[in-house]
Amino acid sequence: MTKSEKTLSYWRRHKPSKAHDITVLRPPTLPVRKRFETAEDAAAESARSEVVLKAGGAPRYLIEYLAECRAGDYVCEKTFCPSCARRFRRWFIGEVLRVSDGQAAQIITVLLARSPNINDLDPAPFRHSLRKRLDRAGLAEAVVIGGFEIVWRAADKNWVLHVNLLILGASRSAIARFEGSFGSSYFARPTKKAPLNDPPVQLSYLLKFSTYHRPLQQIGPRRSPAKPLNAKEHVALVRWMDQRSFSDMLFLYGVRRRGDRLILPPPRGQG
Repeated sequence: MTKSEKTLSYWRRHKPSKAHDITVLRPPTLPVRKRFETAEDAAAESARSEVVLKAGGAPRYLIEYLAECRAGDYVCEKTFCPSCARRFRRWFIGEVLRVSDGQAAQIITVLLARSPNINDLDPAPFRHSLRKRLDRAGLAEAVVIGGFEIVWRAADKNWVLHVNLLILGASRSAIARFEGSFGSSYFARPTKKAPLNDPPVQLSYLLKFSTYHRPLQQIGPRRSPAKPLNAKEHVALVRWMDQRSFSDMLFLYGVRRRGDRLILPPPRGQG
């Protein structure tokens, strides 16, 4: 590794192999909703966000980060920057595809908390509680990789913090116990589980940095169309994201990051 490479953030130092590169697996030739976002898609979203931030009276420095990063003056590394988020997600998805390659797995989405005030919601305290729940459910030997996300629910005017978790090496009974530990939640359905059948597509949604919401109720397996947030909520979300780094939005259990790689534990009886 060269000196210049060492100065880069870990997610900018490594490009995934072709077999695990989401830009290859969901290529630009696909329709917008089917492909992984292109650099041009991210730039267009950055410009749109800048317009909404201006309309919403956001602090000037947030607007300047987007404009100057998009212009190539520097890499801002902000979670609300679509271009930087695209680079981070490309690294993250590539690593998750690599470590999960060929393994049976489940994806579980857990609704953690809600509030009309976005600043009441913070992923940090949930790291410890999630690990405790995984331990108590008998998942101490499992590998769990995920990402926190916050979304606006216009119907009840609440922000909702949730986490998407990929669980490797777990029994059905242990996963059921983990899901059951959220039974006392104030959400009617606090967890949603699905087998990992289409890794490129499903893992693309494991960690997102979206400024959209879905105002209509989901009917059946189909999600309602995503719509841009109003300026007020858009500014609130960007300000919330500005307080957190990309690493703050990750959840790792039974796996660790070493430099620009996710490292799985050795098989039982080894290491």
